[in-house]
Amino acid sequence: MNPRDLSDYEGLSAFLPGAVFRYRVGGDGVGRLEHMTQACFEIWELDRTAVEHDMASLWAMVEPADLPEMRRSVDECARELRDWDCQWRITTRSGRRKWLHGMGRPIRESDGSLLWHVLVMDQTDNRAAQEAQRASEQRFRRLIEAIPNVAVQGYDSQLVCRFWNAASERLYGYTQEEALGRSLLDLIIPDGMREAVVAATADMLRTGEAIPSSELTLRHQDGSDVHVYSGHVLLDHAGGHPEFFCIDFDLSERMAAEDARHALEVQLREAQKMEALGTLAGGIAHDFNNILAAVLGNASLALEEAPPQGELRESVEQIQKAARRARAVVRQILAFARKELPRKTPIDLLPVVQEACSLLKTTAPPGVRVDMASDADLPVVLADATQMEQVLLNLGTNAIHAVTDQFNGRVQVVLTAALREAFEALPGHAVLQSSAPGHRQGVWLRVQDNGRGMSPDTAQRIFEPFFTTKERGQGTGLGLSVVHGILKEHGAGLKLHSVEGVGTTFDLWLESATPVAAEVPAASAMTASSTGPVRHLLYVDDDDQINDMVVRTCAREGHRAHALSDPYQALEYVRTHGPAIDLAVFDHNMPTMAGAQLVAKVLQICPGLACAVVSAVVDEQLKQHALGKGALFVAEKSEAMVPALLDGLQRHRPRA
Repeated sequence: MNPRDLSDYEGLSAFLPGAVFRYRVGGDGVGRLEHMTQACFEIWELDRTAVEHDMASLWAMVEPADLPEMRRSVDECARELRDWDCQWRITTRSGRRKWLHGMGRPIRESDGSLLWHVLVMDQTDNRAAQEAQRASEQRFRRLIEAIPNVAVQGYDSQLVCRFWNAASERLYGYTQEEALGRSLLDLIIPDGMREAVVAATADMLRTGEAIPSSELTLRHQDGSDVHVYSGHVLLDHAGGHPEFFCIDFDLSERMAAEDARHALEVQLREAQKMEALGTLAGGIAHDFNNILAAVLGNASLALEEAPPQGELRESVEQIQKAARRARAVVRQILAFARKELPRKTPIDLLPVVQEACSLLKTTAPPGVRVDMASDADLPVVLADATQMEQVLLNLGTNAIHAVTDQFNGRVQVVLTAALREAFEALPGHAVLQSSAPGHRQGVWLRVQDNGRGMSPDTAQRIFEPFFTTKERGQGTGLGLSVVHGILKEHGAGLKLHSVEGVGTTFDLWLESATPVAAEVPAASAMTASSTGPVRHLLYVDDDDQINDMVVRTCAREGHRAHALSDPYQALEYVRTHGPAIDLAVFDHNMPTMAGAQLVAKVLQICPGLACAVVSAVVDEQLKQHALGKGALFVAEKSEAMVPALLDGLQRHRPRA
């Protein structure tokens, strides 16, 4: 190259963004570097003498991994005389790693030599930026992929999905392979939202402002609703197309938590209702049972004077029966509202069922039959007779309501002996499992109707408190929940089988119990008491009717009773007559002083005096409180209260 060409070459290279060199390969295949601009020495960090005749030192700097591809591209371009374009890495003597980008053109000279003019640019900074951006994008995508509960979808201006993370797969049901390349409109946007989504995306592209975040109901692959809180991001890449990201937070857990909270609030309200009902029932039970005790006690006294046959005796007996039924109703309210334990004793279910069926027949409307069948010999069961009657009345009443509008409506009650295995083999849904061991004999009671039947959804809910399918004002929804609670306390089995348009069957099973000696009937106890020593009772109650009944009953049986309605008068009576009193009995619920408190004050005046507390409602808490104050025992108010008190005195403090 002559000096003038060299000067022009150097001058031109000053205006190029890189280094320029000229290289010739002779016909004999020998290559020689003819010229390099000063920038070449800055890139490779070599002096001119190191590369003056040979480019071996430049090749030595090439990254070994890039060397084969670089040699191949040079050879191909030389052979085909086409432009060369290549990127590679080098490591200089100072240890710096650089990215180089070379472009050149081979020209065949007339003498057969091949002349190369090559421009090389240092792309290290650009490649570092590109690598940093690529690494950042990869970290971003890995981060988005790793977030388990945040569904992210990337899409372009045409709403075509370009990114779909694993959380999106879980939330919407589509795999990444199924989602990528498809329109979001076809994937997760419900039909009614499509126009609004297209318009919102176009507006976001035009203004650069993201769509406001909001709660949305989108669509799962199976067509079900997906509730999300959705936000949007617009990324406008320099020199590229805009990229949209939709970020969805699954609201199903929050909504489930809200549903659970609502259910708990409902349960709390129902519990508060039950607590209020329990408080109300306690007050009703005391006042109402006082009235019933007076009615039943006077009815018993009247029966003793009534002739053996005749309408008078029948009327008094009906009064007794109605009063006992009323007392049973009050006990059932207490059993449900206060969850008192049943008073289980060995009983024969047949008379209980017969009594309940008799009541059902009298209340059934015209056109509805109530039939009953029973085995001759049934084992006794350990149960609360009153509660079992309540179970049958509730089941029977529901059955009557189910057949009232049906043609030839019929309710069947069947009572039979059966092994537990035979009961469990019956068709239907097992509502309660019996707590009895296997191979046990028991009593199977069936209440069946040919009424409307129930849907599966209704059958699942009928034992819930306050759930009813009856019209407003015709049902409280408590009946079957009472049945469920009573049978659960008895360890009974319960099955439900219902078919819409066919009818409903309730089957329950109670384990048999070994018979024990029955308690002495009230009348026998009263007679027996008259054969013993004469007792002197002090009875204190704020109800004058109860006082009068106690005095008359004691007198009829040969005992003496002094009844008072004021606790403070009772204290004065104890001071003057204490040693002569055999038993002092105090009503628990008196307005001026509770019975247990009166016991404590009486024992301070007359230590050793036998004291008892009576109440219309007796529970374990009352027993412990009264016994702690010094009472010998606690009894329930009833028509047989006087014999029970004398029997209690005999059992707890025998006297000569």
